[in-house]
Formats: sequence, C-alpha cells, structure tokens
Amino acid sequence: MAKDTAQGQQLLKEAVKSEIDGQRFYNYLAEKATNVDARRKLTNLAEDEVRHEKALRSIYKKIYGDELTEVPAKGVGVLSAFFDNPEGREDMTEMQYIELAILAELAATKYYKEEAKDATDEEFKKIFEGMAAEEFSHFELLQAEKDALSGNYSWFSYDESSPMEE
Repeated sequence: MAKDTAQGQQLLKEAVKSEIDGQRFYNYLAEKATNVDARRKLTNLAEDEVRHEKALRSIYKKIYGDELTEVPAKGVGVLSAFFDNPEGREDMTEMQYIELAILAELAATKYYKEEAKDATDEEFKKIFEGMAAEEFSHFELLQAEKDALSGNYSWFSYDESSPMEE
C-alpha cells in the first residue's frame, strides 16, 4: 500500500468495519424478507461481505504482521449509522433499504478502486480491483431491484409480488 503505516492501518480497519456492517445489514434484511428468492439473494450478498472481510484481514496481517483485532466504530460506507439508530430502521420502506444499500455499495466500490490505484503490491492491487468489481456488481443487482420495485424490471422473480414481502 502506498500510505504510511498508521493511515494504511486505519483505512484497512475502516474497510473491515464496512464489510462487517454489510454482513449485518444484508443478514438483517434477509431475516425480514418473506420471499424465498429475496432471502437467498440477500444471504448471498452477506456471504460476499464475509469473503471481503477475510481478504482484508489477510492483507492486514501480511502488511502489519499481526491480526486485526479492533475495528473503528465507523467504516468507509453509510451502514454504521443504520445500526446506530435501531428505532428508525424499523420504519424504513423497502425502497429506503435498497437506496441505503446502493449508497453503501457505491462507497465500497469507490474505496476499493482508489486503494487498487494506490497499491504498490500487485497481489493487493488485484484483490482490491476484484473487490471493487464485486461491490459494483452488488450495486447493479440492487439497482435492478430498485427498478423492479418501481415497476420497471423484475430481479427476484417475474411475478407481481414485492421481493421483501409476499
């Protein structure tokens, strides 16, 4: 990584926190979903975030020589705030959940693209580029779902039901 030790450690810790928040967010939505296909897609998104967390922890260990044991309260995305306000999240609509997820995936995509560009180690560069591509594919899936809820396109199924409810 091209950043000094303290800055690089902090950035990786924030990225790990964001991946943990993503896992929690998608698992939370999967538990709320009554549509089987929606639940499966959301669970898959959570599992992708688990893989990303593991990759980042591996990078951290390789660079800094020890396990990443503590993460900051806030990550690089917007999902930390979602968990800070448990009352408000229960009042959110499907569209608001999706819009929040879209913002989170775009922030993650931007972060990983920037880190790939700044990476001096080719292995890390490839990992960050791959993670940026995966996060962008999450964005595309979520955008398709947003379109489906708007009546423009169906992502989870081709019936008229909402993916989060039946």
